[in-house]
Amino acid sequence: MSALWTLAQREFRAFLRSPLGYAILAVYSLASGLFLITLLYLFRENLLRSAQQAAMPIPQAAGPSVQVSVVTPYLVDAASLLLFVVPFITMRAIAEERRSRALELLVSYPLKIWQVVGGKFLGALLFTLLLLAVNVLHLAILALVSTPDLLPLAGGLAGLFLFAVALLAIGLFISTLAMGQVEAAVLTLGLFLVLAMAGASVRPGASVWIALFINLSPLYHFVTLGQGLLAPSAIFYFLAVTALFLGLAIRGVGLIKWRG
Repeated sequence: MSALWTLAQREFRAFLRSPLGYAILAVYSLASGLFLITLLYLFRENLLRSAQQAAMPIPQAAGPSVQVSVVTPYLVDAASLLLFVVPFITMRAIAEERRSRALELLVSYPLKIWQVVGGKFLGALLFTLLLLAVNVLHLAILALVSTPDLLPLAGGLAGLFLFAVALLAIGLFISTLAMGQVEAAVLTLGLFLVLAMAGASVRPGASVWIALFINLSPLYHFVTLGQGLLAPSAIFYFLAVTALFLGLAIRGVGLIKWRG
């Protein structure tokens, strides 16, 4: 276990020493901040409109809530942003080591293959937690100046964590298939976009095959969690996807080692 943690720390420090790591953190922070500012501006406009309507003698519906108008859309936007960011986090995990022939040296150490994959995964997860800390900070500030529902907010953040973990596992597996980090990033991003479009194609009366394809989309399952509803089916989906693709990544690295 100590070897796994040592490798995870090495991977995490590699992100902090790389300009790419700081670029990812800067872009994610900027984009997340812009999403929040835009949602707050739209919420303010809706609130003013509701106040004007409330002054009329005609009964009006209740005004917008922070949870529905800001928190939930913000979390969904953050999840959508992760679809574009995670491929650049996982692209070098295995593919770059394989291209530079460093992977063969790594697996020749007294390390088990699952420790190599687990260390790479944990290192990427530690860096991803820095990104999610930005979302926690944004929502903490929002909670100080407004009144969102704290339990749904915490549930939405937990769902965002599960979403990110599943994406990292998928990206790590694809990195075992690619011969270079650019190829790994393109393949991972392409798969994520296909799955995102599948989740966006929800419509009533869809056939069984279309419904099955839609249920493969991580973003489709996250929408429920983003609302603060800890749906067991969504939680099981993300845990199953994480376990499946980590297992496939271990198998992939094992095949690379066997082929030499």
